[in-house]
Amino acid sequence: MTTSLNPAGMALWDDNPSAVDLLGFDTVVAAVEGALAVEGLDPLTIGIHAPWGGGKTSVLGMVEERLKDHPGYVIVRTDPWEYDDHDDVRGTLIAEVLHELEKKFKADGQVKEKVKDLVERISWSRVAKAVTKGAISMTWSPGEIVEIVKAFKPKDRETPESMSGFRPAFAKFLEENLPQVKRVIVLVDDLDRCLPDAAMATLEAIKLFLSVPKMTFVLAADQEMVRDAIAASLDASGRSEIFANRYLEKIVQLPISLARLTADETSNYVALLLASGSSPNKEAYTSLVQHCRARRQAGQTPLLADLDRLAWRPDESLLKLADQIATGLSSDKASNPRHVKRFLNAFGVRTQIAKTHGLTIAPAVLAKLYLLEDRFLNEFEHLVSLSEAERRELLAEWEKWGRGETDDVPGKVSEETRDWAAVEPWLATEPLAQYLTLAASLTSLVAGANLTDEQAQLVADLSSPTETIRTDALGRIKVKALAEQRAVVVGLFGRVRKLDTIVDLVSSLVEMAKARPELADEIADGIRQSCWQRLEMASALELAESTVPVLSGLADLLETDETADPAAREAVRMARGQ
Repeated sequence: MTTSLNPAGMALWDDNPSAVDLLGFDTVVAAVEGALAVEGLDPLTIGIHAPWGGGKTSVLGMVEERLKDHPGYVIVRTDPWEYDDHDDVRGTLIAEVLHELEKKFKADGQVKEKVKDLVERISWSRVAKAVTKGAISMTWSPGEIVEIVKAFKPKDRETPESMSGFRPAFAKFLEENLPQVKRVIVLVDDLDRCLPDAAMATLEAIKLFLSVPKMTFVLAADQEMVRDAIAASLDASGRSEIFANRYLEKIVQLPISLARLTADETSNYVALLLASGSSPNKEAYTSLVQHCRARRQAGQTPLLADLDRLAWRPDESLLKLADQIATGLSSDKASNPRHVKRFLNAFGVRTQIAKTHGLTIAPAVLAKLYLLEDRFLNEFEHLVSLSEAERRELLAEWEKWGRGETDDVPGKVSEETRDWAAVEPWLATEPLAQYLTLAASLTSLVAGANLTDEQAQLVADLSSPTETIRTDALGRIKVKALAEQRAVVVGLFGRVRKLDTIVDLVSSLVEMAKARPELADEIADGIRQSCWQRLEMASALELAESTVPVLSGLADLLETDETADPAAREAVRMARGQ
């Protein structure tokens, strides 16, 4: 992990699917492999379910690696979220399967010809969609109008222009032209990241056109998000949620849920990640991973035990640090492999910045402080604001309460921090002033640059066109620490260019300025710099009627600015009875 471009040896982990199984996913892969061998399950759709960051894509990669050399299997890897043509996701998925079969058997002329016929059906369907949506527009001559009418005339299912006959034609093609193929296995990733219509189109392609003997689909997705996408595509009608459940159950015959990490599993995972940066060579690290895998398969716990038999083992301090981090993380982060990696990356960067500034701080001490900053920002900001003597006094009381030596909760400390305070190392006697000053400045600088998942969701909800969603988000943001609120404000201004209308976003900013006067100037400056030319009548009215002076001052500027939208300027005049 150390390279010439990284002389400090800082350990970082990418956000890509893992090629090394550190979490025991091999048991899930074996279950998938076993299901494929059952002849009665044909066609078959398997669902790999887990929340975002739970390891779904890693499992798909392991399935692909395990099955790619099987002589009777054809593997197709696809990601509908990345399709260029979002208007015809269904057709694109079908075409990917067909082209992969054509590539696999390119020497067979009959296969190539049959694939061509099947792709032609998709092409006709695409032309029909394009004309209907106006994507193909021109002045038609009388002769051309006749041809268009012919093109849209309902086709017999046996003709090459008809998608209604695609499924039996595809089944016949697999049976007659590819007798050597036992299964075509389509690995579908990121279904839960698709827009509702795209997710629905993918499922329709599987259910209506590709679900024939020899076909198998492995869908990696957050099941709840896919259900929501199905319901949304049905316009959230009264029965849409019930239908979504039944629809998904009808398609997926074998659901497999990836287990959330337990505290011990998270500790093992953190230790193995940290060990990858400290091992002397790749062979030593591989031996450690294999040792843990063997113990997991034998049902032996803890995994990182009996290490003396190895040629190299991680230091005891590393194992203690891993346990400290795993214990200190919030439950939602500790149970999610991607969240764990992101925390370790942020912790690694923070460690390196401290070293660059000449600060000597034990990893365990820094970890405890960073866990406080990550989980309890209000308390962290309060700690930073105190003098050295006040800080030592608070930490002593805090950790005494955490250890159960007193029932008195220290001032400005929440009940939720007790577990954090109860864990070594004890900070009351540590020299923390320089680090806390540095950490506070970094928290301010990066607040808007790297939003947490929760902050990103707040940004999305605060700019939502649905009033109830915005109202709920405003309630959540108002109880956050100032640094988090500032990060969300920056995130909102970064979203301006992505929205067709910014009325709802501006409305949320106005409400935030009312609730937190400390942010009013920043919000006013942001509206002036990022939103000015796009302010509409509704936003102009809100500014004019605002009780926040700096925002009503913006309305004064808007009224006299000839470059602004005339309707917005008129709205200000109306609000003021002019």
